Amino acid sequence: MQARSLSPKTQKAYRQDLQHFLRWIDRAWATVTPHQVAQFKAHLLRVEDGKQVLSNATVRRILGTLKAFYGWLWRCGYVDRDPTLEVQLPNLVEPEAGNLSDEQVERILAAAAETRLRERNLALIAVLQHGIRAEAATLLNIEDFDGVRLHVHQDKADSKGVVPLDEDGQRKIEAYLAWRKGQGEVLQPERPLFVSHSRRNAGARIGYDTIDKLVTQLRQQTGIPFHAHQFRHTYATNLVLDGMNPYHVMTLTRHKSVQSFRRYTKAADQKAAEAAFYETKRRKHNPSSGAGH
Repeated sequence: MQARSLSPKTQKAYRQDLQHFLRWIDRAWATVTPHQVAQFKAHLLRVEDGKQVLSNATVRRILGTLKAFYGWLWRCGYVDRDPTLEVQLPNLVEPEAGNLSDEQVERILAAAAETRLRERNLALIAVLQHGIRAEAATLLNIEDFDGVRLHVHQDKADSKGVVPLDEDGQRKIEAYLAWRKGQGEVLQPERPLFVSHSRRNAGARIGYDTIDKLVTQLRQQTGIPFHAHQFRHTYATNLVLDGMNPYHVMTLTRHKSVQSFRRYTKAADQKAAEAAFYETKRRKHNPSSGAGH
């Protein structure tokens, strides 16, 4: 975990994934064979009462974690072979982007404006709206906001980067910091950008649970069944739809895999394909309207 510089949330997920294997196997790591890993995969894909116990996505994640761990064991010399190399991960249907509509975003923002900690919650949502993961948002410090952009130093898979903010996002963060200052707080650069304002934890850095509670509250107020990560989906999808180069969008979202980013370009590809279809039909029925006429 230390070698990978993983976030606490990712470390917890990795431990849970590896526990599936540890509960199933009764041999030392170095003595596990490829056949046993294949048997473990079959165990994960087992069917009980006519229904697959674990989804393909869950099985793929557990096996992926096991592969990553064995790869590290082999590279560091703890084992002389990697028994997971020949085991293939289950195929998944290409995921769709869970983006929110403009109307849904407006309703969510209107509800956030009615919450008790209006300034903080609006600033927090503004950060999420710029594609920053919830966990990374909680780790931001005041010094990471330079007035026009956010500097992300800690995120999933060590995906650091700089995220420019639109004017609305800048104003909301500035308003929140001004509000804190008006409450008598001395804003030091190393202080958390988002802090708790509860009696018990006043001034302490918020955790993921704070964002989760806020989203739950907003879901109840609006009736929109959304989750925090959908702001990231919406950010990436809208930028691609607006015509921004997907490579530049990937730079802003700090995606390392083109495959995982593919979900955000599908909507733009569909839109372009439809436009090309109608343009082709138009030219067929109106030949004289082609290029040069």
